[in-house]
Amino acid sequence: MVILAIGVRPNTSLAQKAGLVLGEKTRAIRVDDHLRTSDPNIFAAGDCVECTDRLTGLPCFVPLGSTANKQGRVVAVNICGGDEKFPGILGSSICKVFDYCVARTGLTERAAVALGYDLITAMVPGADKAHYMPQSKILLMKILADRKTGRLLGVQVTGPGEGAKRIDVAATAITAGMTLDQLAHLDLSYAPPYASAMDNLITAANVARNKRDGFMIGISAEAVQRKIRNGEDFYFLDVRSPQEHAEVRLPNSTLIPLGALRQRLAEIPKNKEIITFCAISLRGYEASLILRAAGFADVKVLDGGVAMWPFEKEMP
Repeated sequence: MVILAIGVRPNTSLAQKAGLVLGEKTRAIRVDDHLRTSDPNIFAAGDCVECTDRLTGLPCFVPLGSTANKQGRVVAVNICGGDEKFPGILGSSICKVFDYCVARTGLTERAAVALGYDLITAMVPGADKAHYMPQSKILLMKILADRKTGRLLGVQVTGPGEGAKRIDVAATAITAGMTLDQLAHLDLSYAPPYASAMDNLITAANVARNKRDGFMIGISAEAVQRKIRNGEDFYFLDVRSPQEHAEVRLPNSTLIPLGALRQRLAEIPKNKEIITFCAISLRGYEASLILRAAGFADVKVLDGGVAMWPFEKEMP
């Protein structure tokens, strides 16, 4: 199977013949906030026009049917003598890849770093409904916020779980300029068949807050993999149950179940970097608090745990 994902180019041949100005980078039709082109008597909307990113204020090209429909209304209002502006987009999008939802809104980490943001990021897996419901499915989430202000900048999700409503809430929060603290206290609906008591987005906001406030130091799976590949000396601590460890394990790791950790602290070297993890790194976080309270100085938590480990896992 060969999959080509090469993007979309705007069809601007008619606009160019009419002498309309195109965006320098996007090569889509440049419009103002009323969707008027460089010719005041011509409006343009949809997949051929350049948009404005609501977070950065920069021109962008993200052709989506949802954007086209909203722009169509704005153009119609203005052609009929009204005065309506199109405020721009966040690039909110979602698609189905086999059995997985893949969705995003706002900035990606790469884009935010390029713009000079000092970021807080969190990788948080979790069930899309109460975990004991038979129809619950895993959803993997990444959240980005500005460290200085706490403002939410972007969210991405993937997995077989329900991602659309999380992205839609995130898009609303970004549009409203909400911070991690405000996001963590949203009054979202809860019933076990539809959502967990702490929704995935709220949990992700809390993880990011823990990082911001110094309660948790995270490390990505990619960074841990580099350490293993480079032969760095660190202690990779698995705090799952023996049953979980028997099913799947991460390379170079040592198992000490969380319930036994306090009794086995003497087995853990105090002069090494320690990286803790579990299935989703909730117990890994708890383990890091125990270790830090016991005087271990260099303790990190694997972001997302086993669920977000993108490399080959060891099988029994």
